[in-house]
Amino acid sequence: MWTENNYRRLFLDMHIDDSNEVYFSRLDPEAIFQTLLDTGTQMITVKCISHTGLAHYPSETGRTHKGLHGLDYVGRMTELAHRHGIAVMGYFSQVFDNWAYEHHPSWRQVNAEGKCSRDYEDYKNESIFRRGRYGIVCPNNAEYRENVKWCLTEMNTRYRFDSIFLDMPIWPEICHCAACKERYYKETGRELPTVVDWDDPDFVAYARRRYVWMAEFTALSIAAVKAANPDCTCEQNVGGAPDSFWVGGASDAIADQCEYVGGDLYGGYLEESFICKYGRNLSNTLPFVYHTSRCDPDLYAHTTTRTEEEFILYGLIALVHNGAFCICDGINPDGTLCEPAYKTIGRAFSVLEPYAPYVNGNYQANVSIWFPSYSRFDRSQNGMPIGDGRIWGYSEFMDAKLKMACILRDNHIPFDVIPSKCLPQFTGDVLILSSVASITDDEMSTLEEYLLAGGHLYITGRPGHPRLLELMEADYLGQTEHDVTYMAPTAAGRPFFGDFTPEDPLAVPMTQAKMRFYGDAEILATLVLPYTMTGKRAFSSIHSNPPGIHTDFPSMAVVPVGKGKILWTAAPIEMARPHMVKKVVASLIRSLCVRLPFEVSAPFPIEVMAWNKNGKHYFAVMNELESTMPVPMDGVEIRVPYPVVQARIIGSDIPVKIRREESCTVLAVGRVELFHMIEAES
Repeated sequence: MWTENNYRRLFLDMHIDDSNEVYFSRLDPEAIFQTLLDTGTQMITVKCISHTGLAHYPSETGRTHKGLHGLDYVGRMTELAHRHGIAVMGYFSQVFDNWAYEHHPSWRQVNAEGKCSRDYEDYKNESIFRRGRYGIVCPNNAEYRENVKWCLTEMNTRYRFDSIFLDMPIWPEICHCAACKERYYKETGRELPTVVDWDDPDFVAYARRRYVWMAEFTALSIAAVKAANPDCTCEQNVGGAPDSFWVGGASDAIADQCEYVGGDLYGGYLEESFICKYGRNLSNTLPFVYHTSRCDPDLYAHTTTRTEEEFILYGLIALVHNGAFCICDGINPDGTLCEPAYKTIGRAFSVLEPYAPYVNGNYQANVSIWFPSYSRFDRSQNGMPIGDGRIWGYSEFMDAKLKMACILRDNHIPFDVIPSKCLPQFTGDVLILSSVASITDDEMSTLEEYLLAGGHLYITGRPGHPRLLELMEADYLGQTEHDVTYMAPTAAGRPFFGDFTPEDPLAVPMTQAKMRFYGDAEILATLVLPYTMTGKRAFSSIHSNPPGIHTDFPSMAVVPVGKGKILWTAAPIEMARPHMVKKVVASLIRSLCVRLPFEVSAPFPIEVMAWNKNGKHYFAVMNELESTMPVPMDGVEIRVPYPVVQARIIGSDIPVKIRREESCTVLAVGRVELFHMIEAES
């Protein structure tokens, strides 16, 4: 349940080996705790068992870190925190466990090449999960599962944690260990697949089965915690759900078992805004937790610290989404901290503190991006061997949704991000299905009910369910061979296409889905191909692939369905970089909105979020320019369709100028350096 007393959190990363006597030689729990306490934190995370598999307390189930020399680090930190009224979160590393990997070879994950994670000697940051340093064990192994139960029972019997963070519920590999092979054969009567094929129902079922397996494993972890301490809340790290593609096996099902969700991600403000919207809707209770690093840009940059302004804005974005903000910091190997960084963190926390009482209201948005975690795949992988490293690579599923979020933010269209469990309750004007390759029957039934009741869908590319083709009265005929294509607006589509014309059509740097409509579809654009095949020797223009072959295949169409309609585009054009293409996408989405809950005039890095609480209206105006130092933005105005008698900037009590126009009230916010939070009264 939301409380303003639990949104400032600190998380010490202590994945330190004990092969050198220097490691932990200067570890001083009292000094560490005082440094954390001085920041104004409300919760600390205490590492119990890290990725090394070594315990930071006297363990009877595993091996205690030799550098502690008998010190009960977990016990001392927990005692100090509770004495000062600070909540304590215990930490346990699942799957990533070097000690278990070394001492129990049969527990190891095995990739399609027959290799285990520490068989590789080369270490690169971009291959963090696979190369050399990390001992990866399999959550399908029955003995490893028992080990997890023993460890969590021991931890939660010895110490009374307020919460526990269960890290790394993912498969870094498509595991071919004996346990996975045996389980899959027992459940299906088939051998593990060796080639990716997203058009094969058996392969799709295999990928989804891995989600089920991981959710079952995380349920066992949570059950072990609850058996030892029923009052301890559980947070599984769901950062892998958006970040690990289909290989990782992390899904919404993991979140369903937790009191609340959290996860560590290291992108910019746009990514945080997207993830916070998703987390707010995914979590069973609030606050969810957004974790990011003290270091800039991530934990690898061990000695660099984000600016105070960055900490403030990251913290505020989490806060206005009704989330907690957790800063993760890697401790020095000798056990000391980067002391100056914590003074910066303390100043940022003090800036955020006054705003907590005003959040957690009724969020205002009528456009949502759907994030179906079970559909994180790309058909471009079809035919790849299951061990191909490219499978872990680029994900159109995630990129398309982030690019759409950027367009909505920059064009000031209030939006949300929802998981599948929120589909039945969604009543907004527009639901965006950007690069959703697979939709379950239950999800499709919900989407159809939404359409029939008057909702609108924005769909890109090949529809993810056959029923969508039936509703659109269309046939899917495959993808273009050309990977550079064009969309030529029709007379009906010209209002949306800006300066694009049939002679100068919209460029699409990707293939398009070819469809034939045989019902009441209104065609907004048609497919145009280059004169020559892309990627071949022949060319019309040596540097580019200009449009030359006009076809009658639709590239964009609007189809009425019940009281609603589907707006379909043959490719996710939201992924295109040019601003003039993004304007087309924004125009299309706006055309589907009955009325926005508020309108904004502001430069495009500004995001405005709005909510109602206790009869008042609140607005967070955030300068999300991806810069280490803020660049002031001028001329910000918010238009609302109701009268406002007074408004103020929270924290300064400076009044906001108000003017009444014909059908709205304008709040003249003016200049925004980093952020403003505004309270308005009708």
